[in-house]
Amino acid sequence: MTNFRAITNHTPVTLFAQRGIRRSRAAGFTLLEIIVAMSLLILVIGIAVMSISGVRDEDRLRRAAAVIETSARQNLLQALKTQQTVRIELSAGAFSVDQEFSGMLQVRRVGEKVFRAPKRGEGWEFSPTGICEPIEVRLSGSAGVIEIAFDPLTACAKRKSIQVRG
Repeated sequence: MTNFRAITNHTPVTLFAQRGIRRSRAAGFTLLEIIVAMSLLILVIGIAVMSISGVRDEDRLRRAAAVIETSARQNLLQALKTQQTVRIELSAGAFSVDQEFSGMLQVRRVGEKVFRAPKRGEGWEFSPTGICEPIEVRLSGSAGVIEIAFDPLTACAKRKSIQVRG
């Protein structure tokens, strides 16, 4: 009988000890698991930040292109309204693009093969008959490059290209 008591007394202690070990392992995370989880979190955050900054740069470029297009259209409408030739001097601040996007302005007129910096005193004329000079404008800055080709009859963009750097 003593043997039976000895076996029964030892068995619950052994089971309890095993259950206690299992509970302590299931209750926490290992250092390796925490490091892997943190690494994945940092990777996801990094990717999100990069894509958000790219979206902001593209938005900045699109707003600058919209300002250039609006300025050209308004000048054509002003020429029609006043029945006088309206002239924009092509220089760095010709289109008063946002402070956020400042860049180098280049032009390409009909017959020219490459974009170039505007010459001193060079302008873009809008006739009171509703026609403007056909011109292509390139504005390049740190965020990217905008190229717009304007239609001579409407002063609207007939071709627009926006390239974001980064």
